[in-house]
Amino acid sequence: MRVALLIIVFLFLLAFFAGTLVAIRSEGLNVLSVLSVVIIALMAIGIFGALASGADRDE
Repeated sequence: MRVALLIIVFLFLLAFFAGTLVAIRSEGLNVLSVLSVVIIALMAIGIFGALASGADRDE
């Protein structure tokens, strides 16, 4: 289940990044483009870090 979720999240973030690259190509690099890349990177770090660390179980 975890691997499937990682693949889905990766594709989701890849689509956002591709959209950002298309916007940069058509309109040029600006502050909002840089902000978009930073937000996508923060989302990727947080999501992949949470999914990679596993669940803490008190048993």
